[in-house]
Amino acid sequence: MALSISGRRVLVTGASSGIGAATARLLAQRGATVVGAARRTDRIDSGSGVHALYLNLTDPDSVERTVTQAAEVMGGIDVLVNSAGLARFGAITTAHYDDWRDMFDVNVLGLLAVTQAAVPHLKAGDHGQVINVSSMSGHRIIGPGAAVYGATKFAVQAISEGLRKELAPDRVRVSTVSPSYVKDTEIHEGHPEADVRQQAQR
Repeated sequence: MALSISGRRVLVTGASSGIGAATARLLAQRGATVVGAARRTDRIDSGSGVHALYLNLTDPDSVERTVTQAAEVMGGIDVLVNSAGLARFGAITTAHYDDWRDMFDVNVLGLLAVTQAAVPHLKAGDHGQVINVSSMSGHRIIGPGAAVYGATKFAVQAISEGLRKELAPDRVRVSTVSPSYVKDTEIHEGHPEADVRQQAQR
């Protein structure tokens, strides 16, 4: 039997754009209490009913602070949606180390840190849930230049499977969502190389 989202307390990361922003808005429209967390809090539409909190996924202290604040604002956390993500495409033989590190810091380590901080709150309520936004790139490598981004999403799949086993005794559900290409997102716009941004747009 499906659970109603009305009245549920949801923390959404990456809520300033793309999938995260759309998810936060829709959940609020459907009656959930929503905290949207992101670096660019000015991009989160407070008129949509989403409460904005600053979050830097590469800073463990920021993660702990934000999760604690979210629980205080909402009176707890029932659902965590890990939607924040970063893509830096490039061939392994020519790509930049900093791009690899940035992707793993956000897509893998950031996701792990937020999840770890949120789990005690999810266990404290009824029917806690973690929803990890992965990608079809976490199931197969789409082509040259996508291997390392895909590796971060393969990691999300593995983390989700392991976490599902860990949290099953506590009745906390773990789900993954694996979108294919999403046009209305800014995930590629921060890439330092213009040709990569243009290729993603095409």
